[in-house]
Amino acid sequence: MAAIILGWNPQRWNGWTPSYEALTPGVSPQRTLAGSWTVGRRVNIPVGADAWLLMQGRLRGLVGHAVVTRAPYPGPHDRDPAVTTNYVDVAWDGLLPVAERIVPEVLKTEASGVAWGYVFSSGTGVPAAAEAQVHQLWQRYALD
Repeated sequence: MAAIILGWNPQRWNGWTPSYEALTPGVSPQRTLAGSWTVGRRVNIPVGADAWLLMQGRLRGLVGHAVVTRAPYPGPHDRDPAVTTNYVDVAWDGLLPVAERIVPEVLKTEASGVAWGYVFSSGTGVPAAAEAQVHQLWQRYALD
């Protein structure tokens, strides 16, 4: 199984509708939320891949999990419609309140197979050897 990281910087884009904080309590494995997310130029992301939402900017941390439901497809960039970028469709099945995010120190210690400090764009791949670490981390912190 493949896995990717989706980057989200609320200072640059915060187009969740309704707000991200309003959405978090209603999202679960039994009640998924459909959405799309930019993955830049990446094209080799299979349907069924795990998609981990990494909040960037001032407050960093892992805040969400989804499953890719549609492989990358082109569309207009949200900040510049004249530019084309790739998107994937996802089904969010877990979103943490920002205050409960899994902070970088925990990510680096407990899922050390991912270079968390060097994720600068969406669609970054998770090394296959680290996928189980990230799942275990999510199980421990997000689903308790």
